[in-house]
Amino acid sequence: MGTSTNSGRMIHEAIRKIALGRSLERVEMSPAGTGGVGTARMIHGYVAKIHDDESDEEFEEYSGTIDVGEFPDETSSSEAIIHKGVLLSGVKDNSGGFLIIPTLFSDVTIVSDAATKYMYVLNFSHADIIQLNAHNEVVIGVIQTEELDAQDNDSPDYDELEKTGNETFTKYLAGLIETIARNEKGKEIIITVTPESIKHKADKSQTIQTTDTILHQVGGTAISIVDKKITIGEESASEPLVLGNELAQLMMDFLTECSKIMTPTLMGTMPAINAASFASLTSKIQKFLSKTAFTK
Repeated sequence: MGTSTNSGRMIHEAIRKIALGRSLERVEMSPAGTGGVGTARMIHGYVAKIHDDESDEEFEEYSGTIDVGEFPDETSSSEAIIHKGVLLSGVKDNSGGFLIIPTLFSDVTIVSDAATKYMYVLNFSHADIIQLNAHNEVVIGVIQTEELDAQDNDSPDYDELEKTGNETFTKYLAGLIETIARNEKGKEIIITVTPESIKHKADKSQTIQTTDTILHQVGGTAISIVDKKITIGEESASEPLVLGNELAQLMMDFLTECSKIMTPTLMGTMPAINAASFASLTSKIQKFLSKTAFTK
């Protein structure tokens, strides 16, 4: 009888190990009363403290974590329950990966692993910081599709819906950031950022900024800015601009001298026949000076 019972227990334990696999270790590690296939517990509460103050006496032990207080209706305890050292990411110092730091007193849901006693934030109502660090590439964007017809059983599924052509996204690489906005009419704006340049391109116009040059271009017309030099028209422009005030003064002096011209005649020295016109021209000089554009 004893042998039969022992054999039955061995068979039962073997089946249990096959069914639970590695979960068996966590079940056996869990405290009494929390055993079972699911040894994790979800807790709803609020952010009671954020351990980010280096002067705080708890910072050395709990830095990079938060404390979460359980809502009264989530526990049968008459005392307030505070879960200390809830992890925000897989790395305690939050130096990499995906990280969300909730706002103080905001609602959070955490999961508590009964076996390891570790606790992690699952979701949150408000966030102060959202961090996303990847080794190779991060893409964030929106691609608009046609609406799903929930009443039609033959309607395409979400991943089969036709794209409308409206989309925006930003791609982050180690040495490049690219932002693209497109619409259904075929219009597109691209912004490309590298450690050495920033480029904005919208159809026929573009702006390129490097460490020593800024170029604004629309079709074949361009304005280029480098140290101590600005060119208008195109980058290869070589004709210098004039200084407006200097030109105005030169014109004033020239017309003044012209008005003094005297011509010898049979009746003696006489002023030029059109001398009065020179005076009227001097009154028009200030009109060709721009009130909005200046140079030096």
